[in-house]
Amino acid sequence: MKNMNRLNLIIYTFIIVAFSSCNNDDDNTSSNPFEQISDIATQHGNLEGNIVVVVAQGGPSTTLEDGDISEVIEETETQSALWVNVHQVQTKDPNLFTDSDITFEQAKQFDLQSTAYLKRVVDFYKNQQGKTVYVIGVSFGSFVVQDLIAAHGVDIADGYLILGNRLAVDDVSWQNHSEGQFVAYIYDDNGDYTIELENDPYFDTIEQRNMAKLIAGFAFNRYTERLDNNVSLSKVTYIYGSRDEIAGPLSAQELEFLNDKGAKIGRVEGGGHDDAIGTGVNILKEVFGIE
Repeated sequence: MKNMNRLNLIIYTFIIVAFSSCNNDDDNTSSNPFEQISDIATQHGNLEGNIVVVVAQGGPSTTLEDGDISEVIEETETQSALWVNVHQVQTKDPNLFTDSDITFEQAKQFDLQSTAYLKRVVDFYKNQQGKTVYVIGVSFGSFVVQDLIAAHGVDIADGYLILGNRLAVDDVSWQNHSEGQFVAYIYDDNGDYTIELENDPYFDTIEQRNMAKLIAGFAFNRYTERLDNNVSLSKVTYIYGSRDEIAGPLSAQELEFLNDKGAKIGRVEGGGHDDAIGTGVNILKEVFGIE
């Protein structure tokens, strides 16, 4: 009888411990849901904010530039928002791009994975009650945002700010990038440009050749065609420089497309690449309605 009571006590204790452990697991999951995407994103600003700004950073770079996010929050006085910086493949797995040259076809596949990272993060916050989700694409990150909209529709997020890039990159530009070569847009006094190869030895390394191919992996797309399945792009604000030395200015065709789709367009007259980005950052508080 004593043995039976002892056995019952052991079983009872085991059940209590197991139940308690399950409850603790549930509590940990529910108390920190960000762990679901912490492998591909970092959070900044107001972690309880109902306005979420999801960032597709520029570059491409093998480093996730979290320090830049902190500076932007401070400069724009947007501490009330939750900011989320999203990894791209080259920031998530830098060794893939520093040890050996990749091919153009590999670059395309890596870029698709970067788009998938962005979608996963946007979906995560959109599925949380009370969250309004905005997406900002900076330079190279603009490609990731455009690819997201093209693949999944503009309604996947509540608004977009796209800075310093193109919908339809000049063929000679993306083709040179696909071979691992960077180019520069050179302007004359009338604002007309020629496209020339960058000769700086800085660009002739394994890492930089691979970064160029990642650019081409998006830039070969004609987003004026791929985005045409969206009835409206009124959620999109697009800022560009008329003398952008890296991406070039939006063409008449690109501008007509954006106008026809109802996008908001900001032109920085005489502005270069950094001017377009800086102008966009300065208006993001207004564009996203951050108090």
